[in-house]
Amino acid sequence: MSTPIRVVRTYHQSTKHHLRAFAPGPAYLDWATQPDPFRRFSGAEMVPLPLVDGCGRCTYDALYGVDRRSASRLSESSLGLLLELSLGLSAWKAAGGARWALRNNPSSGNLHPTEGYLLLWRAVSEVLVPGLYHYVPEMHALERRAFLPQAAANRLDEAHVDGYGAIGLSSIIWREEWKYGARAFRYCQHDVGHALAAFRLAAGVLGWRLRMDDAPADETVSALLGIDRDADFSNAETEHPDLLAVFGPAPTPHGRVPWDESATALEGWRGHANRLSSAHVAWPQIANVLPAVHKSDTPAAAVGLSSQGAGAPAATTGAGDACVLIRQRRSAQRMDGHSAMRRADFERALRRTLPASDRAPFDALPFEPAVSLLLFVHRVDDLEPGLYLLDRDHGRFPDLKRACTSPQFDWARVDDSTLPLFRLQAPLDVEMLASGVSCHQDIAAQGAFAVAMLGDLGGVLASDGGWGYRRLHWECGMIGQVLYLEAESVGLRGTGIGCFFDDEVHRLLGIDTTAEAHWQTLYHFTVGRAVEDLRLRSEPPYAHLDRTEASDGNTFQLSRVTSGAAPSGMRQAEPGHRREAAC
Repeated sequence: MSTPIRVVRTYHQSTKHHLRAFAPGPAYLDWATQPDPFRRFSGAEMVPLPLVDGCGRCTYDALYGVDRRSASRLSESSLGLLLELSLGLSAWKAAGGARWALRNNPSSGNLHPTEGYLLLWRAVSEVLVPGLYHYVPEMHALERRAFLPQAAANRLDEAHVDGYGAIGLSSIIWREEWKYGARAFRYCQHDVGHALAAFRLAAGVLGWRLRMDDAPADETVSALLGIDRDADFSNAETEHPDLLAVFGPAPTPHGRVPWDESATALEGWRGHANRLSSAHVAWPQIANVLPAVHKSDTPAAAVGLSSQGAGAPAATTGAGDACVLIRQRRSAQRMDGHSAMRRADFERALRRTLPASDRAPFDALPFEPAVSLLLFVHRVDDLEPGLYLLDRDHGRFPDLKRACTSPQFDWARVDDSTLPLFRLQAPLDVEMLASGVSCHQDIAAQGAFAVAMLGDLGGVLASDGGWGYRRLHWECGMIGQVLYLEAESVGLRGTGIGCFFDDEVHRLLGIDTTAEAHWQTLYHFTVGRAVEDLRLRSEPPYAHLDRTEASDGNTFQLSRVTSGAAPSGMRQAEPGHRREAAC
């Protein structure tokens, strides 16, 4: 076993929760060092973006269709909608003296380690010219970090057929370390997946596509995003490079993309990163694994995703407007323990998690799928409670089946379903099982169903090297984002569960629990009817801005109060509260 893979295996094993011991983490939350949830670059010019409602552009169901809608033109309004629907604020919450922001992309503990950048090679206006920009969610604005000379912009434009620019994602790992310690790197990678899926679906609202470019190395991504500039980050928390994703009506690479050349060409740098915490705690487990998950330069990916089981587009939800649904998504904190989910809604949600080369959001990730879903079914109409498994990739399924050595499984395909869905067993108390393996959290048992995402860690590390650990978690985060929106579309709620007893899931299935095991549980999720916390107050997301903008000729007033300083920090996890849509 090569050294990077061994280091990744060691990190994964050392950050597992166990029945008698949790992974290394803080003994308490040090509120004095709570990270600022918003990164800013002082000295960088700020370009406010229009606040656009976007209603009427796209139904929610159309996001998953194969039909091509007319593409929106590139403008400040369309860029504003793309960024707001993916990384923007969805509401402010308040309780007592605390106030915190929620966002359209979910995050572990609402800590939001993911930062978004825009590399633009087509001029949008006299102000938004080719260059590198950092997105500021609380101000719904772009900070210009650097200019891209026209010659370099032209070369990027020529290298992409119908591509307008690229979205860059990075992670401020300290934001998650502050609360979760050594396990934080896992959660950062889940959040990259959440954000990538959010961007892909937001692009779909505009009739655009978005796809990650697998070619550039981490060093190139860092240089393109300007996060390798030590002077600009002196005394500030560093950012780890994640990915670049090109967007536009049909962003197809044409020949070799000159990313390295573009990084060198960026000029006129401005801005100094703010410090988010007054003090930090180092977690050596993460420091040790970062070199092992480094991504080198690779040939541009041309992977055709497996579309097994996808079939025709899933039945519609009738959920209405995509923008309304994306903005009202919340994470449930409690569930009522008795509401059921319709079988048709359950199967449609699972179908939309299946990878296909022509369907959002998984067409944004240029890798073969490597995650299958273990389902704890509690309350789904016309489906017996029990353990089920959704096969998301026929190629890996035989290996997963061999790895699950528990003798009581019958592996019976659900014959009245068109999904690759297998019934494993009907235990007497599947609710207790779901709760038990998810750190004894009731929320895993009180919904309609819960999920453990099983990833082929061994297979991905063997094919990709240590860096594959990251993209495996991205796939899990993207599945979670689909389940979030599917739950919302039928009046339910979802929530990601990052605390689970890894090896208890493996023992349940009869999977090897040693460090060399191929299949590992990587992310848990649950869907059900949320119980609202009426103690919390909800406020509009951008009421602190005084902005009236025109969208496609229609004036849209989004803010109603005078601006005020956006508070920094939040003091509890994201609550489950439905925002009334204003569209």
